[in-house]
Amino acid sequence: MTSRLEVKIIVSLALILTLLIAVYGWWIGSRQTSVYIQTLSDNLRILSRSNADNAAHFMVIKEYAGLEAHMLDSANLPEVVSIQVAEPDGNLLCNVVRPNRADLPKVSYDVKWVRVPQGSQPVLKREGNQLVSWSPIVAGEKLGWVKIALSLDTAQRLLHATWRSTLVIGALWIIVGTVLMALVVKPPLRAVRELARFAHELQNRKGAQVSVSRGVYEIDMLTDALNHSSGELLLAEQRLLAEQERLSVTLQSIGDGVIATDTESRIVLVNHVAELMTGWTEKQATGVGLDQVLCIEPSDSLPDVGEELQAVMERRQTIELSGLHRVWSRDGVSRTVTVIGAPIIDSAARLAGMVLVIRDLTEKAKMEAEKTGLAEQLLQSQKMEAVGKLAGGVAHDFNNMLGVIIGNAELAMMEVEPSGKLHERLQGILDAANRSADITRQLLAFSRQQHAKPKVLDLNEVIAKMLKMLHRLIGEDIEVVWSPGRDIWKVKLDPTQLDQIMANLCVNARDAIAGIGRMDIRTENVELSPEQKNPAVEMPQGRCVMLEVSDSGCGMRREVMERIFEPFYTTKEVGRGTGLGLATVFGIVKQNDGHIEVQSEPGAGTSFRIYFPAVEEEVQEHQNRSVVAIRGNETILIVEDEPSINALATTMLSELGYRVLSAGTPGEAVKMADGGQMKIDLLLTDIIMPGMNGRDLSELLQRSYPDMKCLFMSGYTADIISERGNIGREVCFVQKPFTTQALAAKVREALQA
Repeated sequence: MTSRLEVKIIVSLALILTLLIAVYGWWIGSRQTSVYIQTLSDNLRILSRSNADNAAHFMVIKEYAGLEAHMLDSANLPEVVSIQVAEPDGNLLCNVVRPNRADLPKVSYDVKWVRVPQGSQPVLKREGNQLVSWSPIVAGEKLGWVKIALSLDTAQRLLHATWRSTLVIGALWIIVGTVLMALVVKPPLRAVRELARFAHELQNRKGAQVSVSRGVYEIDMLTDALNHSSGELLLAEQRLLAEQERLSVTLQSIGDGVIATDTESRIVLVNHVAELMTGWTEKQATGVGLDQVLCIEPSDSLPDVGEELQAVMERRQTIELSGLHRVWSRDGVSRTVTVIGAPIIDSAARLAGMVLVIRDLTEKAKMEAEKTGLAEQLLQSQKMEAVGKLAGGVAHDFNNMLGVIIGNAELAMMEVEPSGKLHERLQGILDAANRSADITRQLLAFSRQQHAKPKVLDLNEVIAKMLKMLHRLIGEDIEVVWSPGRDIWKVKLDPTQLDQIMANLCVNARDAIAGIGRMDIRTENVELSPEQKNPAVEMPQGRCVMLEVSDSGCGMRREVMERIFEPFYTTKEVGRGTGLGLATVFGIVKQNDGHIEVQSEPGAGTSFRIYFPAVEEEVQEHQNRSVVAIRGNETILIVEDEPSINALATTMLSELGYRVLSAGTPGEAVKMADGGQMKIDLLLTDIIMPGMNGRDLSELLQRSYPDMKCLFMSGYTADIISERGNIGREVCFVQKPFTTQALAAKVREALQA
């Protein structure tokens, strides 16, 4: 009986344990794998939706570099195999792969297209040893898909580990039970009975009720009790691991930096984004003081950052540091961030530390700064354009009035004694009118509306001829160093405008130098490529000639440099300048499709660089025609709709001996010409007149007088003359206001043309 019982017990125990362990191992492994995969699926859905939202943001603003960087960051999660962002037709925008878990993710360009799901609903499925999620990218409309593939290798390893541990435990139990039952029956039975009673009490305390009836009661009860306890412990361990994994994935998936500390401000947790911001890994930072890891630069609004963060735990309330702050990492990289601190309160309402959320706004701050700079440039351009339009609008009437003043003053001076007081007063009137005319010309130059006659010039030759004049202009205390470039290219601009540029820049340099100093003038050939161009400014491209004028003067502050080209802006004392010199230079440069830039520091002098587009044409020699005599006896027909200018020009030319015919309108001039019955040597006509412009009038009269010369005059700006006057640059032209000498010279030049 005893022997049979031992055999029965040994055989039964071995069979039962083998069967239970096999079933248990299969069930536990399957259950563990299923729970793991389900947890992984839930996390994958959250991760896919988050990445799809972020991808929509980057695709809307077309920031594909930021899209790749974000997907690379997401691919650092442990189980991620690949992340792909595709357009609705399957074209890949981003392909991040990680062949092995030990490798870092990288962007791959080998695959250009993938097959995307039909419809617009998210898709989650298992493909071989991978769990794959397709999530649509939506921003008002479907922009594409985000595909994330997670590896299931961990699930397989978990299943195999469960089987191995189950087999080991089963083998041990079988061996131990068999040995025990083989050695002695009664003592093991008593021990099993005691263990069963203990297991039964443990089971009752947990509230579980299990009823079995299989052969030997004690063995069955012990097996059930042990299985139940093991199952409960295993499930508890799985729940703990899953919760830890979920917390870790969540923290690593957040796009902001997260740092947690204890009550002594020692680091206890750092997520991946915070590692990048600070340059500290979580392992390095754990236990280190917060002030060593998170280096926030103090500002005027927040001089003591540490005190403000300490207030989070002292007040037990969430605090956001006001404004933007600069955070420095260990490797010297700075980022612009916002910081929010919150206290950590445990379940017993005790303070456990604090958590900081740090948001990187570096790119946003940079974009805002660029946007502000462009807005300021636009405002400056609009302001200068408004002044230019104002100058052009008043130029015509102002020039006509100045012409009357200058002309009558000159005529009056011819009739009085040069030594008398009246002559002196008339000279004062003439000087003031000439200065006013200069200001008008400077305004027109600034507004790019000055009438110009551009010629192909060699800057080296023209500037070399100016040097004596420039020496007299700036004085003997200032050394002028002329450094002409070698084989300089040709440029095309009006020689008088070049005179204005050089005179204004040299006067500006002279006024900036106190006492003895130096002024350098140099030229150089440069080629401006598209990469060198600043998109915020208009610069010529290709071959250019650079003209640089620099001085050793007092220099300028940045706020002064930002306004130096504004008309009427000057830092000189009253009476030393009108504020139009550099504005004139700016207008002339822009009128000739050039670019001007300035570099200066207080106490370090100033340098102006002007870039003119180069031309391939030959240099046009500027030859002044020799005027045989200012006076003459030819017949001149004057056509001017402004009575005062008409009368003044008539008087001037009559005084010079010319026979003058005067007409107030084009129609009156046509009647006076009378079909060619009288001799007319020169037509002096205004360009812009009611009914017919000067060019059309000249063409009409030249049908009857083919040998008649033409001289045009106008007080309008160059753009209006070009638009409404219909004259080219090669005609004879005199700009109002003009003096008797200037008019006489132009008349003689036209007659001899």
